[in-house]
Amino acid sequence: MDAFISPPSPELSLEHIQQLAPYAKVLGKASASALARTLTGNLLTKKKGHGLDLREVRPYNMSDEVRHIDWRVTARTGSPHTRVYTEDVEHRTFIIMHLSQDAYFGTQTTFLSSRYAQLAALISWRSQFQREPVGALLHYGQQQYARQTITDWHDWGQHLADCTALAQRDASPSPFALSDLPLLRSQSVLILSDQIWLNPALRAHLMDLSKHNRVYWVSLEDPNLFALPDGQYRFANQGNSASQSVNSSSRQQAQQRFQTQQLHFTQQLNSMGVLRLQFDVNESPIAIARTLLAQGVIH
Repeated sequence: MDAFISPPSPELSLEHIQQLAPYAKVLGKASASALARTLTGNLLTKKKGHGLDLREVRPYNMSDEVRHIDWRVTARTGSPHTRVYTEDVEHRTFIIMHLSQDAYFGTQTTFLSSRYAQLAALISWRSQFQREPVGALLHYGQQQYARQTITDWHDWGQHLADCTALAQRDASPSPFALSDLPLLRSQSVLILSDQIWLNPALRAHLMDLSKHNRVYWVSLEDPNLFALPDGQYRFANQGNSASQSVNSSSRQQAQQRFQTQQLHFTQQLNSMGVLRLQFDVNESPIAIARTLLAQGVIH
C-alpha cells in the first residue's frame, strides 16, 4: 500500500499502473442512498430489465407483469401481490484527464500527475469489473488519447504510465479543450485536472456537457504548497530560470491569491452544475477512490 501512496519515482511504469487493478475490484460497494442520488434528476439511463434485488412486495396492479406475482403472499392474504425489484440500469463512465506543467510537482509523497494517473486507473478498472462501459479523453504534453469505450486495457495502462514521464513537463501542454469530445449522453463524466481556470470555449463546452450528464471535477491539492522556508529559490521551466525570494509576507500574499482563485473556480463550476471534489495529493489513491464510491460518483 505504501508504494501506491509514495512510489519510488513519480514516473510510474505500466507494471505499477496494472498493480492497481485488483484494488479497484475490492473497493467495496456503493451505498443504496448514494446510488439513488446518482439516479435522480435529468440523468437518463438505458434499462436492461429488472434487477435481482427485491425492493418490496405490494398489491398487484393491472400494469404489473404476471410473472412477478408473489403466489405465497397472494395465498396468505387472499388478494394478488407482486414483487417489485430494483431497476437494473446500464451505467456509463467517461474520464477526462488534462495535465498542465504544474501537475508535475509534489512536496511529500508523489507528484500530482502520478496521483491523477493512479486515480484514472482505479476508476476505469472499477467500471470494467462492474461490467460497465468506460471511455476516456487524456491530454498530456503534446499527446492525446481518446476512446469512446476503452477496449485495449494494455494500451490504456501504457498511456497512463507515459503521462507521468517528466519529459511531458517540458513539452508545451495541449490546451484544455473539449471540442474533440465525443457526444456524451446520460453518463458520469469525471474530469481529473489540476487546472483552476476556465476560458470561454471550455466554459461553453462544460455547460453543454452538464446539461446531459453528471459532471464531476476532481482536484488534487498539495497542502505544503505554501510551506517553503524563507530563502532565495531558483525556478526553472523550459530552459529558462528565474530567482524568487520567499518570505512570510510573500507566502501569505500568494496563498491569499490562490485561495481567491480556488473559490472563484469552484463557484464557476457550481453555476454550471459541475460538482468539484477536492482531495489531498498525499492521500492514498485507493482511499480517494473509496470516497468517490461512497459519494456515488463511481459505482
